[in-house]
Amino acid sequence: MIKISAFIFCLLPAIGLISCSDENKSEYGEIEIEFDNVVGDDDLALNTSSEVYTNSAGESYKVTTLRYYISNIVLKKNDGSSFSDTVSPDGSKGFYLIDESDNGSQHIHLENVPVGDYSEISFTIGVDATTLNQSSQTGPLNPADGMFWNWNSGYIFVMIEGISTNSSDPSKEILYHVGGYKTDTSDPSLANNLKSKTLSLGTEPALVRGDMTPEIHMIVDVDKFFASPHQIRFSENPVQDVPAENAKIADNYVNTFIVDHIHN
Repeated sequence: MIKISAFIFCLLPAIGLISCSDENKSEYGEIEIEFDNVVGDDDLALNTSSEVYTNSAGESYKVTTLRYYISNIVLKKNDGSSFSDTVSPDGSKGFYLIDESDNGSQHIHLENVPVGDYSEISFTIGVDATTLNQSSQTGPLNPADGMFWNWNSGYIFVMIEGISTNSSDPSKEILYHVGGYKTDTSDPSLANNLKSKTLSLGTEPALVRGDMTPEIHMIVDVDKFFASPHQIRFSENPVQDVPAENAKIADNYVNTFIVDHIHN
């Protein structure tokens, strides 16, 4: 009897440790964010055989490349508290390159999110180069990925390329490489095209639990890149890769991000 009592006494601390561990684990969960690129009511398709899309100016086009950076993600709870995704100065954390040609890149997975009911999401479209360590860029910010200009202009925030018979470019190319994180009166080609977006998650919040991983389904409508508040005509400005030139299209694409629904 004494031996059994002693065994139970020794076992209690171990049970306590397991219980505490389970309790701590349940305080955090995970969340998924899907970026679903579309054109109007249709899923975006790259490299179609013909120019299947039409912009607001009535010009037909097809898309060959769509890539953009998302960073500085913040989730806000119903009670006003928030979770901020960790951002690393070397680019290894907190920066996400969404690439239409890579389905895996269109799903952002956040871990160690405090449990709760989240009703709002905020993020930056682009990369603020002032927050980075200039001697080391890794992960999605690796210059080898082709989204980097130089330290004067920084990263390309949004890259969209395609073909349009209406393009005034001799090769009928359409190309918009949008970047620029600062202005300089001595250089009129520069512009600050960093954009931030805050969106309500609607009437049904994202429920983060230890055993529940919600998914925020985000729609990005490429057609709106060229529509509002500025109409972009391929016949007039088909190729733009200077920050100041792309201020209008940056104003447009910030409005293309829409929370469609939540999977709880």
